[in-house]
Amino acid sequence: MVYDAGCGPCSRFKRTVGFLDVRRRIDFASLEVADSAGMLNPIPAPGRHRSFHLLPPSGGWLSGASALPELLRPLPGGWATSRVLAGAPGCMEAASFVYSV
Repeated sequence: MVYDAGCGPCSRFKRTVGFLDVRRRIDFASLEVADSAGMLNPIPAPGRHRSFHLLPPSGGWLSGASALPELLRPLPGGWATSRVLAGAPGCMEAASFVYSV
């Protein structure tokens, strides 16, 4: 997970995810470190510093609210929560709204 280390809410979100990730399956990197290491190269430059990004080991990238279901999966109870979030009508729209606020 790549996040903005200079943003208070972003850092709290990272700490919460880290706390919930009891099996330590998620690695974290700041936007600055990830960008300078080339990890964000697939992401268009204007969007690199607008939200958090998830870079799964399988490749590709997800950002912001669209990354939430994938981010939840490795957390305890996350598999079921991610399925509900991704599959239930209106859940992703609600997550996008909350994330944008």
